[in-house]
Amino acid sequence: MNPRKPGKSPYVMLALGVVAGALAVASLPRLIPSVRAQQDVIARPIAGMSAEDVTMLRSLDNSFASLAQYVEPSVVHISSEGTHDSDILGRRVGEVKGVGTGVVFRKDGWIITNDHVVAGFDTVKVVLADGREFPGTVRRAPDNDIAVVKINANNLVPAQFGDSGRMRVGQFAMAVGSPFGLDETVTIGHVSAMNRSDQVIPDERAPLGYRAYNDLIQTDAPINMGNSGGPLINVDGQVIGINSAIYSGTGGSVGIGFAIPSNQAREIAEMLIEKGSITKGYLGLRPANLKEFQLKDRGLSGGALVEEVPNDSPAAVAGIKKDDVVERVGTYSIRNQQDVRDAMLHYAPGSTVPVEVIRGNSHQTFKVKLGDAAAVQQKEIDKQKQLRQSDNSANGGSMESIPFGNMPDVQDFGNLFPKRQGQNGDVGPLHSGKAKLGVTLDNLTDAMRSQFDIPAGVTGAVVTSVAPGSVAERIGMQPGYVIQEFAGKPIRSAQDLVQAMQNVNWGDTRPITFGKFSSNSKAVQTQTVTFK
Repeated sequence: MNPRKPGKSPYVMLALGVVAGALAVASLPRLIPSVRAQQDVIARPIAGMSAEDVTMLRSLDNSFASLAQYVEPSVVHISSEGTHDSDILGRRVGEVKGVGTGVVFRKDGWIITNDHVVAGFDTVKVVLADGREFPGTVRRAPDNDIAVVKINANNLVPAQFGDSGRMRVGQFAMAVGSPFGLDETVTIGHVSAMNRSDQVIPDERAPLGYRAYNDLIQTDAPINMGNSGGPLINVDGQVIGINSAIYSGTGGSVGIGFAIPSNQAREIAEMLIEKGSITKGYLGLRPANLKEFQLKDRGLSGGALVEEVPNDSPAAVAGIKKDDVVERVGTYSIRNQQDVRDAMLHYAPGSTVPVEVIRGNSHQTFKVKLGDAAAVQQKEIDKQKQLRQSDNSANGGSMESIPFGNMPDVQDFGNLFPKRQGQNGDVGPLHSGKAKLGVTLDNLTDAMRSQFDIPAGVTGAVVTSVAPGSVAERIGMQPGYVIQEFAGKPIRSAQDLVQAMQNVNWGDTRPITFGKFSSNSKAVQTQTVTFK
């Protein structure tokens, strides 16, 4: 995580318009005309620039303009409508609307977008670059945050998809989409980093209540709410990513955006079109990329390190162990951790797959009978439901991440989050009744300790995601933090905090002790928190 600014807690969030995004728009100053340009401009040389430099600059300028014009017919605006019980603060909201972007994948009406752009909505509408509007039907891959939308149209202009695996840090990148509903917006930047992993974003419409990304392209091309599902383009006009999320403490772009690599998006889209849904096997291990020194020490050019193997998983039963390096799964060579995950898309549950690993100085092959990824996920969903069922309304982990409604006019902004004036003139709590902390929680299992590098001796409940705008976000909590005490009582499990929150109402004040732990450091703090 990047360091937090004082008073702010940056967070990774989906690049689809949500409540926080609506607030950002509503608080912007009213658009005003620019000062009229001078009509009588006298051309004069630019200091320090030769005629050749100016010509080259103009050529670059023209190239970007041509690139934007080239990709424009393949980018669509997506609007969605539906109903939702409550917003992230627990209030009833009724009808909600969302805006996003899509990319024409096939000329016969198939569009690629993010799953979070269309998930949980009753109707989806696609608006083409030429202004035509079509209702769409959706096929989803929630675990990969990719969906395809089919419209009844032909002879569309499909985008050309490039090889995201060939992209290099520093190369130019162009993002195209509908930030805040502003269609056909183009921004330019670079590929800032590759293979960003372990990004977890709360979204109650996802099966597990959050989106987990294990292989993302980072870009500084500005991405904002509404860019979700739009293309990240290289200088050849090829799609090298699907813009999906931003890292921000404000809800707007701070120059850190993330895109799902085009290789992954294209593969998922093709499967959804051909099969209608995604079925994948469950290998039962946690893969990680090998660091440069590890590759050098082992004399390898690639592979995936086994970070964790649950005792009863298919991989463990077959004999695979922690610290093995996976170099092949079935017929697929493994270059990194994402290759291991992608290989599971090609093997059905119950099939037996040879997995080749390096253990020490030897190469070994294990025959693994794959489990059912969907069944494993359902067990986790059931576990979460059991954790929350005692009193969901009092659970600090209960939160919503929903599309925002029609963007309010400035004069309507105050009605979104009405303030309550107390007798002493202070702003009172936003709600009455049971309070929410605004986090999702899990027990400190071996999997959680491995994911967040939490030592074995640490006790408490681990935070797996934080709701934007919540009490937890306000006091600086982040995924991976461990809550150890609440209201003076020790917290040893997620259920302990659920029980403790049952006695907390909006407006109450309680001390809470939490911290960030790793194998070589810890930072613990106690804050007195007012729930409002």
